[in-house]
Amino acid sequence: MNGLPTKAWGKLEKLAEGTVSAWHPLADHCADVAACAEALLTDTILAKRLACLANIQQLRSSQIARLGVLSALHDIGKANRGFQNKACQSPTVTAGHLREVLTLFTGQYPESQELAAAIDFEVLAGWGQLEGATENLLIASICHHGKPLGLEHRHEPSLWKAGADVNPFGEIRMLAERTRGWFPSAYDTTGEALPAITAFQHAFSGLVMLADWLASDSRFFRYSNETDGDRMGIARQLASKILVELGLNPMPARESLGTVAVGFDRISPYRPRAAQAAVLALPMAQTGSLAILEAETGAGKTEAALAHFIKLFQAAEVDGMYFALPTRTAATQIHTRIVEATGRAFPNPEERPPVVLAVPGYLTVDDTSGRRLPGFEVLWNDDDQERMRYRGWAAENAKRYLAGAIVVGTIDQVLLSTLAVGHAHLRATALLRHLLVVDEVHASDAYMNRLLEKVLERQLAAGGHAFLMSATLGSAARERLLRAVSTSKELIAPFDRSAAEEYPYPVLTSWRATATRQVDPIVGDGNPKAVRVTCAPIASVPSKIVEQALEAAAAGAKVLVIRNTVRACLDTQVALEQLARERDQKGLLFYCNDKISVHHARFTRDDRQALDHAIEAALGKAAPSGGRIVVATQTVQQSLDLDADMLFTDLCPMDVLLQRIGRAHRHAGKPRPCGFEAPAPIVVLTPSERDLGQYLRSNGEAHGEHGIGTVYEDLRILEATWQAIEDSPLIAVPADCRRLVEATTHPLTLRQLAEAKGGRWVLHEQKIAGDDAMQKRLAELNLADWSKPFDDSEVKFPSGALARKISTRLGEDDRIIAFEASLAGPFGTMLKTLTMSAVLIPRGLTETIPREITQDAEGFSFVLDSRRFRYDRLGLRPDTPSPRTQEDDHADA
Repeated sequence: MNGLPTKAWGKLEKLAEGTVSAWHPLADHCADVAACAEALLTDTILAKRLACLANIQQLRSSQIARLGVLSALHDIGKANRGFQNKACQSPTVTAGHLREVLTLFTGQYPESQELAAAIDFEVLAGWGQLEGATENLLIASICHHGKPLGLEHRHEPSLWKAGADVNPFGEIRMLAERTRGWFPSAYDTTGEALPAITAFQHAFSGLVMLADWLASDSRFFRYSNETDGDRMGIARQLASKILVELGLNPMPARESLGTVAVGFDRISPYRPRAAQAAVLALPMAQTGSLAILEAETGAGKTEAALAHFIKLFQAAEVDGMYFALPTRTAATQIHTRIVEATGRAFPNPEERPPVVLAVPGYLTVDDTSGRRLPGFEVLWNDDDQERMRYRGWAAENAKRYLAGAIVVGTIDQVLLSTLAVGHAHLRATALLRHLLVVDEVHASDAYMNRLLEKVLERQLAAGGHAFLMSATLGSAARERLLRAVSTSKELIAPFDRSAAEEYPYPVLTSWRATATRQVDPIVGDGNPKAVRVTCAPIASVPSKIVEQALEAAAAGAKVLVIRNTVRACLDTQVALEQLARERDQKGLLFYCNDKISVHHARFTRDDRQALDHAIEAALGKAAPSGGRIVVATQTVQQSLDLDADMLFTDLCPMDVLLQRIGRAHRHAGKPRPCGFEAPAPIVVLTPSERDLGQYLRSNGEAHGEHGIGTVYEDLRILEATWQAIEDSPLIAVPADCRRLVEATTHPLTLRQLAEAKGGRWVLHEQKIAGDDAMQKRLAELNLADWSKPFDDSEVKFPSGALARKISTRLGEDDRIIAFEASLAGPFGTMLKTLTMSAVLIPRGLTETIPREITQDAEGFSFVLDSRRFRYDRLGLRPDTPSPRTQEDDHADA
């Protein structure tokens, strides 16, 4: 083959003209992957997780050895002549290496028998507990490129014919023989059988994917040379080193914590608050656990989760943590806090686990950012590039985010681990190592909730741990999440309304694999506050909103205005600026880098970071005295440390309202301007008419302004919220939180409300129920089914257009708009790309390259598919909004 040795290649590099510049033998690459798989099973918690999925106490050394053999055989398809031809400059026939070998497992062809003889399948088959167990594990290993492929593919006998250049089955036979030397205990007839449970097969497939990613990185595994001898000795040394350097092997960090139980001081310089103390007091669970912390905004839930992680990590119950947030903005904000806390927990940088930001478009580990170069290379902004090539590895590709040590990202990466999409198995197996933390768990729809339930079910089935947090979780949602992981479903029945309201708040509810529920009411040093809610029917009159807000700011108050949609946010900002100019009060407005601005999601990454810093400087704990007014969307209702003296907010569900109220009078004891002392003044902006039924169509569908029926689709919840604040305008937080949430979200209450109103409300309830059922059913259809073995045709993932329709959130399809030259943004940064929200994309858009680009002092504009857009201090928007377009009805967070 083009002057190369006759043995098969597994990895190679080519020059631009097509000649081979570096070549790595197939058997040696297989040794690298097998060594990584072995190290993952011996140096991490994954062996324990796989054993739990298989319903056995532990994986024995002989079982790990046998899995090592099956990992080594993952690339046997590369021995076919078509694949080997790729090393030639001008090959006449080429082929892949997965489908080509998988079709031989059908047993229909003469080559099937040759393959079985080459790998000595009669011996391998005897390793399984049941007939077919080993074969399915081998198929799972071969399907290491991201998804199951099924077995029925076109067969090409010519690919397997021996020739002068390569003998495919001879190469496979040689590889199989070498595994006897690499893993001798695998071939011991007294060894433990491999489990036949299908979930074990799927988790093993994810493990091989991770091992292949590691071993295929030439930065970690150099190509062989003639003086190396047998590769396995080198491969094992490299695999062991790489797992430590990447943080996959947690031992250096764990040993740095010592053997004495660590205290809260490893997380924070402050004493633990009541919620944090309750979490620290949880009994250690060694066979899986779920904890749900419900506490008001500002109760210290993030630090409680970190303390729980450190406790589990020190006890070797987890190897890492994935901290999942509902939005990209929240993830970037929390990442900074977790980096700081991790630095405190692990003061020695050499022993500190890397903290990865798992948000596409970012390249951030710890406090270091990277920059993509041509050829998928990454340049890290750090003097020690050698160190960062290890610490930054998981951040360099979204598919391996979950392979990080401590990872902060959106819930989407977690949900992708359970969908029938590429590399779901890699994500799923990597996630099993972690404490899964989900913040704002109430914030998902029925589709996402069903996916999360499946993630939790798998996490706990593997003996893993999860920690969920919410300020406003309803009983129906809490009990549904507990049922997802309980093996005794009858022990966790839905609560009726009265029982739901009597459930403690704040509270820590925990469940362990012993099928016991523990309920710990949290009593102590919370942050009680009183708020007075006033309804103002001026949601459609921005001039009246800003007149009240500006008067409050002129009186010295920090004022926050939260609108449900970007359109309403911008309309309010325009009215505010006009009134401030007329009154010569522009100094009371919100500035970012000396530019008047707003806070919403339609800004670039760098500009959003600048806005976050600016809003915390304006409304945060350390903000200087004096009035200020900020107009924003939902982007400010979580993660940011804001403390407004007065809050204006659009009508929204009670759980969201309470979350927004958490941004008012957040810090106890802080002096307030005269007239804005407790109770905190909250103004809820409502429609001009006291009739939400006007937004119901004859079929029960809801569609109105200010996010009514669009951002918040269930008008029953909005109506119940409106009624609740009319009935009880004075609210005590947290004392009233449980009552208010159950009064506005409990399923029986909502059903009774619709029946009492009758007419279109009943149809609306039926539509909501139907939509929820549809979303749950769609989630089930999109799931990766771990109950089916790898040789089952139904386990095959969809491809093409069907695959592209599977997502973690329904109805989302953002676009990346790329510019040929860098453009100046409004706050001093240069940019070459913009993320365009799905709700901004014109229907039927085919054009993705911007044209007619015009730069000016404030920003720039461009045309996309005959529509002009503008990006400046007010964010990305249509330059001339068309009447009632879809962006009227949504707010991007």
